[in-house]
Amino acid sequence: MNIFYMACTGLQKKMPFDIIDKEELSNLITKSEEMMNTFQLNCFLAVAHTLNFARAAKQMNISQPAITNQIKMLEKELNAKLFNRSTRRVELTPEGEVFLGDAKNIVALSERAKLRFSNPDRRPIETLGIGCSSFMQIIMLTDILTKLAVDRPNLHPRLYVVPHEQLFQLLDAGTADVLFDIQGSEENKERVTFRELYKSPLVCVCSMRHILAQRESIAIQELAEENLIFCDPVYLAPDLTKLQWQLAEGRNPADIHFCGTIEAAIVLASAGFGIAILPELVVPQEAQVVSIPIEGAPKLAFGMFYKPYPGDGVLKQFIQITRRSFELQQSNIENGLE
Repeated sequence: MNIFYMACTGLQKKMPFDIIDKEELSNLITKSEEMMNTFQLNCFLAVAHTLNFARAAKQMNISQPAITNQIKMLEKELNAKLFNRSTRRVELTPEGEVFLGDAKNIVALSERAKLRFSNPDRRPIETLGIGCSSFMQIIMLTDILTKLAVDRPNLHPRLYVVPHEQLFQLLDAGTADVLFDIQGSEENKERVTFRELYKSPLVCVCSMRHILAQRESIAIQELAEENLIFCDPVYLAPDLTKLQWQLAEGRNPADIHFCGTIEAAIVLASAGFGIAILPELVVPQEAQVVSIPIEGAPKLAFGMFYKPYPGDGVLKQFIQITRRSFELQQSNIENGLE
């Protein structure tokens, strides 16, 4: 369909008075084949997920030379190399890593559009894109989404968990309508609205068997002799990242364990590898760890980010339900009910 659409677009200026010749028609068709399309994106995603051109070709039900050609045309269109290829391995280039999120979003948007117009009874679908930087933040939304779905039976939430550094790209691109994260000093307060929901203390997360596990609080200076567990900075708010690097100054690298995610840091802390410094709100209650407040540490503002003027639709109702839910939780905590 893409070929004929592009060819006809080029023909509109010629018809009905001019007759296009075969060479010009051939050029139009060739040009349309080289333009980015969802088939190329699906080929790219298949190779990115398998890191193997043969397996990706089988997944796409085409030959290996065909999928190689699709990737080459996509790289030509983007003017960027997406994969490093050798006889033994395939890996994404830095440009490919960046493009991976874009490709997923474009394909998902295309599939949603097709699904919307194939809906046999034409029920209106209400979408709500929600972005978070950790899975614990997603879990917090379960009861809120349950309440929202009662009033909006055709609600289709889209949940995204991405590193902190990529969160606002979701909002800018319109992929997400609302974000949940800790407020940092780097956020542009003019382009987004921040609604605080909770002040989260910083805590030391350690195993129940740790020598400090029975303490009611810990001074930051007491961590100088302890093994520490750090998270990848892309998953943390900048203020917490700065604290990690301050604690790392002058330390033996053997005393510090690095993790890719917050969840991985909690697992290592539970296993006794050291102490992780995290906001209390990201530590699940059922985890086999102890959370000990840090003396004198500032509390971090956790809340929602969204574009100004959310309207009167599903986003506004979601914001209202979320605020009431957190206010009730805080009231129950203060009254000793939780």
